[in-house]
Amino acid sequence: MNKPKVSVVQTPSLKGNAEFLPPIKKYVRYAEDVDAIEAAVAKAVELAVGSIDNIVKPGQTVLIKPNLAFSAPPESYAVVDPRTVEAVTRYFKKNSKAGKVQVGDNPSLGMHVGRASIAFKTSGMEEAALLGGADEVIYFDEQPTVDVDVPDGKTFKKYKVFKPFLDADVVINLPKMKVHLAKTVTLGLANWQGIGPNYHPSEDGVDGKGLHMYQQGQHRNDISAKVVDEYRIRKADLTIVDAIIAMEGQGPHAGKPVEMNLILAGTDTVAVDAVTGFIMGFDSEEIPAVRMAYTEGLGERRMDHIEVVGVDPASVQKHFLRANTDPVGMYRGLDVFTQQTCPGCFANIRGALDSFVLSGIDFDDFRAKVGDCVFVSGGLPDFEPEFARGKILFVIGDCWEYFPTADNIRQSIKLAREVIYRPGCAPVYIFAQVNGDLQGLYKKAQEVV
Repeated sequence: MNKPKVSVVQTPSLKGNAEFLPPIKKYVRYAEDVDAIEAAVAKAVELAVGSIDNIVKPGQTVLIKPNLAFSAPPESYAVVDPRTVEAVTRYFKKNSKAGKVQVGDNPSLGMHVGRASIAFKTSGMEEAALLGGADEVIYFDEQPTVDVDVPDGKTFKKYKVFKPFLDADVVINLPKMKVHLAKTVTLGLANWQGIGPNYHPSEDGVDGKGLHMYQQGQHRNDISAKVVDEYRIRKADLTIVDAIIAMEGQGPHAGKPVEMNLILAGTDTVAVDAVTGFIMGFDSEEIPAVRMAYTEGLGERRMDHIEVVGVDPASVQKHFLRANTDPVGMYRGLDVFTQQTCPGCFANIRGALDSFVLSGIDFDDFRAKVGDCVFVSGGLPDFEPEFARGKILFVIGDCWEYFPTADNIRQSIKLAREVIYRPGCAPVYIFAQVNGDLQGLYKKAQEVV
């Protein structure tokens, strides 16, 4: 049996990185950088598959699916580098015989985090795609969906998929190299979260019941299994990883940049993810989606069963900081109680608080003007309702109502000075929403003073 091939190519030092990276943190496009990345993409594709004609036939529609993630600027390091989007788009326009080249995606963090039209513009990806010659930029969330069967699905038997994703003749997977609170890393397999719609709890009742599929219901402890089921629907024809500026630490949105200047490519997304993870210092067994996909026969994860060509991955390996999902005891005055909550709310609360910290808030002044905040989620057998007296209480998620300890939370609601409900399973939108809530409380308190 032939080994899947994964290429690793390093670009020369890029001029714009000096401004893009801290302490300046300003994205500047230099034509020479785009040229250098395009050359790396061309070499990576050649090493992985030979001629691009082996992937794209004359007249076919090519869809490039970047990791749009959410509405965030390039300087967040959370989205695919616009220079890479431009370079990849231009490469396919110049070198393939495609009849049409599209760039499309749907942000994965819910409607309260940013729709595709906003996210494409904020991230700089729309401008980059058009500069690269894209015939069309597609906002998936404004497109119709198609109901499809999920072959051998473990968590989904049927799924709604955006029609342009199914209609394209060739799909190019363009993820970013970064760590992730809930998935360890978010690479090619995880990038398939954007193929389906995201629903918010408000669309189906205040408590979000019945929305345990698609984006809203994926960010729980079964997130990786659901990602694998999405990948069963349609595999990528080619995966190209943007590892120019990667992210370590509190990804996918609050991590730190790591300059790598790499492009990886391959037709086996599982193998590409395994090699990318190795370069980040992860064994493929540590990455749930990669491990599950391999076990299900969807690709290869074992490094000794993958032919790596180009740069030796060991020579560019860096051990990335892992994301910490635990929100308890992180920030004075933001007290979190999550005794029996699943990793969904657990990680989402941490992500929400990380977003607040990124805003540069003065905690001492916040506590002086707003007071302490309490976050509760899931079953809380040892939670004393009295602890919420006179404080701002955030009630997160849906499942707390089903635990025998629900009365603890109901009593705390009566004792709190103010209660903010953020339902959902999992309430992934709170990454942005709780940050907004806290900012609003601070602004209101400042106006009163």
